Amino acid sequence: MNTYNQTRQTRFNWIDQTKGLAILAIIIFHFFQNYPERSQLISILDRNGAKLGYAAVDIFFLMAGFNTSYALISKLQKNQIEQIKTKTNWKFWLIKRLYRIYPAYILAFILSCLLYFFANIKINLNLNFFLSFIGIAGIRFQSINPGFWFFTVILEAYLLTPLIFLFCKNKPSRILVLGLIGAIITKILAFYFLISDDTKAYLFFLQNNFIGSYLFQFCLGLYWGFIYAEHKIFRKIDFIVASILFSVGIIICAILTIFKLKYIYMLGIDMLFTPLFFLGIQALLSRIEKIDKIGRILSFISILGIYSYQIYLIHQPLYFVLLPKLNYVIQINNYLKIGVSLMIVSILLSIYVFSFIKLEQFIMKMFETVMNKQN
Repeated sequence: MNTYNQTRQTRFNWIDQTKGLAILAIIIFHFFQNYPERSQLISILDRNGAKLGYAAVDIFFLMAGFNTSYALISKLQKNQIEQIKTKTNWKFWLIKRLYRIYPAYILAFILSCLLYFFANIKINLNLNFFLSFIGIAGIRFQSINPGFWFFTVILEAYLLTPLIFLFCKNKPSRILVLGLIGAIITKILAFYFLISDDTKAYLFFLQNNFIGSYLFQFCLGLYWGFIYAEHKIFRKIDFIVASILFSVGIIICAILTIFKLKYIYMLGIDMLFTPLFFLGIQALLSRIEKIDKIGRILSFISILGIYSYQIYLIHQPLYFVLLPKLNYVIQINNYLKIGVSLMIVSILLSIYVFSFIKLEQFIMKMFETVMNKQN
């Protein structure tokens, strides 16, 4: 049996664990971002947690690209990578992607509305509301859940994937260069609108609702999917280049800090840091998974990774509902209040996520049963 067929039968624990760490960083960041009492400690945790959250989102888009190309390659025989274009039914591939991401999104949208309704939080039934319902969310169209922008950008990434493979003729190096060029152009546009005081355009190109800001991460993932399928490991050259980029990023940040100049992580620093973040996490997880004492922790992180998409979709509305109420009800020392609130929210979020996943599975099973009967 060749290595390409073996990839179909292998599930790498580090992939789920990487996504698990990323979603854990995001839900912690959003907790402090949405905590209603803005003490000095909360502001510090929010400000530093933002950097962690941005890095985690970059990892998600890199993983999305990695899983996409790795899955496509694993279906082929050895030496047939060039035939991805002819062997892949892109229409079927795209329908399958939409089938995987849309039901959970629509369900998350409905449950978020119900959550707000029972909490007496007003919902504006305007154009933004309906655009969000069909999956077009972002800085211009945010409604119900600011985290829904993530769905919009993932949707854009999947719609763009067949075009990327077609334009680059299945050449991994070309895909990487395309992502690099596209991301640099996007960063330049974002910086231009920043100095032009066009806030909406700046935020659009900086992060929300536009794949351009994450095109490098996504294409880097596509590139590394090819590499990992072929070599079964990441190469030494990958670590060397990623380390050089990371060092350049550290030097730039240090210089800007010395001269007391503010820098924005998403304006290029992300492209320098993300490669080594990803490779470092993968290398670390591949080594520590052999340690029996932390097996349960890694299993828990893997579960978070498996359901990271669902967690991302639904966790913020729960914060909007719970945190103000907890801050009002819990009358203790501010530092203890933060810890108690975090513990209560974590428990309720776990229950909410579990219920959401079970409901999603039930609906999908019912849908499949109906479709099978019609066929």
